[in-house]
Amino acid sequence: GCRRPRSRARMPSGYYSDSSDDETEPTVMLGFAADVSEPSLLARNHFPSKLGGAPAWLDPVNLPTERQLRCGASGEPLRFVAQVYAAASDEPHAFHRSILLFLSPHGPSLSRPGAVRAFRCQLPRDNSHYPHEPPEEGDAPRALTLAEARLASARCPLWANSGGGGG
Repeated sequence: GCRRPRSRARMPSGYYSDSSDDETEPTVMLGFAADVSEPSLLARNHFPSKLGGAPAWLDPVNLPTERQLRCGASGEPLRFVAQVYAAASDEPHAFHRSILLFLSPHGPSLSRPGAVRAFRCQLPRDNSHYPHEPPEEGDAPRALTLAEARLASARCPLWANSGGGGG
């Protein structure tokens, strides 16, 4: 098991700040997969967390590039595994935040560089893709403009029109 260190190293002033010297136990959050009753809840404007299928890109225009989504070991397209919506309401620039995980299609290559990739996307609450207020169940995402759709397709043709609609 993991143990807390018995002593805390003192850092130079300004390098480490804490409101108290009390050590607290880390918060553990556990999730589990469940079926979705309404498929529209997996659209990007509902900010889903999900396993498998296609990514519901938080920013449907500025996607990772096709090169970034290729396995560094085999050169083949990476497989989408999971997406976690991890909003940071205390960070104005990251009011919306998603983390996406992609893996190599070749299990034996997983220990090689570039065979596992995680991408983080974050947006402020006020942005061009989503209204300020949360969507109602069944609401579809805003459709991309022709220019936005072209940019997304140029960046990543494989995933530009995937999951989440509007693109």
